[in-house]
Amino acid sequence: MKTFKYILGAICISVASSAMAQNLNSAYFMDGYTYGYELNPAKDYERKGFVSMPILANINASLAGGLDYTDIFYKLPNGKLATFMHPQVSADEALKNFSSREKLAVDLRIDIINFGFHAWNGYNFFNLSMRSNTGFSAPYELFEMAKTLSNKNYDIGKVSAQTTTWMEIGFGHSHQVTDAWRVGGTMKILLGGARMNMKANNLKMELAGPDKWIMTSDAEIEAAMKGFTWGPYNTKPYDNGEPREPGIIDLGKIDVTKGGIGGVGLAFDLGVEWDLEKNDLVKGLKVSASLLDFGFISWSDIHQAHSVENNYEFDGFNDIKVKDGDGESMSSQFDDFTTGVSKLYNFQDRGTKSGARMLGATLNIGANYKMPFYDKLDVGFLTTTRIQGAYSWNDTRLSANIHPVKWLEGGINLGFGSLGASFGWIINIHTKGFSLFAGMDRVMSKLSKQYIPTKSSTNVSLGISFPFGSRQ
Repeated sequence: MKTFKYILGAICISVASSAMAQNLNSAYFMDGYTYGYELNPAKDYERKGFVSMPILANINASLAGGLDYTDIFYKLPNGKLATFMHPQVSADEALKNFSSREKLAVDLRIDIINFGFHAWNGYNFFNLSMRSNTGFSAPYELFEMAKTLSNKNYDIGKVSAQTTTWMEIGFGHSHQVTDAWRVGGTMKILLGGARMNMKANNLKMELAGPDKWIMTSDAEIEAAMKGFTWGPYNTKPYDNGEPREPGIIDLGKIDVTKGGIGGVGLAFDLGVEWDLEKNDLVKGLKVSASLLDFGFISWSDIHQAHSVENNYEFDGFNDIKVKDGDGESMSSQFDDFTTGVSKLYNFQDRGTKSGARMLGATLNIGANYKMPFYDKLDVGFLTTTRIQGAYSWNDTRLSANIHPVKWLEGGINLGFGSLGASFGWIINIHTKGFSLFAGMDRVMSKLSKQYIPTKSSTNVSLGISFPFGSRQ
């Protein structure tokens, strides 16, 4: 199975950090936004309730990172496309766009079934969702080594990647405690589909002779999914003729024999809203906060592999094809490059275990102020922090939101933080019996001829639902 090979290739080409928010933050201050409880479970809903359009309820896909398409792929003088590894792309040109640590994130959320209703002195909601979260991280030195491999020592440092997919079943309730305070919470049952985590610390290459280096690294892989297997072990001797240690896995032989639920878990969303005007403090000002996805998945079979302790030789990326053009030759370049990088590690099967792994939690803190000269216009401040160890990030967003009529609202916003600067927008149509929204936290750039966004930070979110009952 080539899945892991392509994950490893992504690490080496445009590697990523923690995942982007899986919700549309541009909609945080929209009163008529059907899925506001996914941003803050304390939020109320304007009508008696709603039911969603199956599958099309709420789709959110996002991509974020520091490297763009044009940093990886270059047009040659003959008009063909090649990777930054091509010899006609100079090292200075190829490496000037890489920072000290490159990051890219891919995230997906699809709400399959949603509904909400007012009862029991509050607002209640339910959702069934499919979610996927992937993040990568790699230092500048890895790209420098790949592009300019020369007779010197390399201290590459830390390389890491993780991906998790799961199904989520959520039940929530929000309640007006006083005129000024509202609280809410969601309990989520999690069904784990797959998880893979790879990290390498202290990766070093010490020159041992012409075009030969002695590799040392402390690396490990964890893979948890139903039916996962490392496949046949690699028994081929090392290049220097020495026999391999027992249980050395071949990354190209990884396979999954059957699918299913690989783990179960539990998570919570917690939220609060405070209307300062109702406490006779500041007219038109509301503040809020929420903690999302605070929980874990307990995986039944976590397959472990660790790098062997012995030093071993690496002779470079000698097999990379550098033919001009895209298509099959471009695919061959990518395959050869990822195969070369995989030689940096020799992983040994260390058996299986069971255990719990935390999700990445998200903290939102927001405030919005209604303009005294026009009460249908407000400005908002929202800061979002992802708490996920090496994949942590933050994003701060300033917005202007308008509600000109009861059935229409929209807004624009500017964001900045560890994921870079961005521009977002939202439009929400919510008439009686029908609600439709579309928006972006990061406006999509134009697409290349290969239908790849030319900018690495982009997302899109849209959904349809059917409100019922009068406005509350």
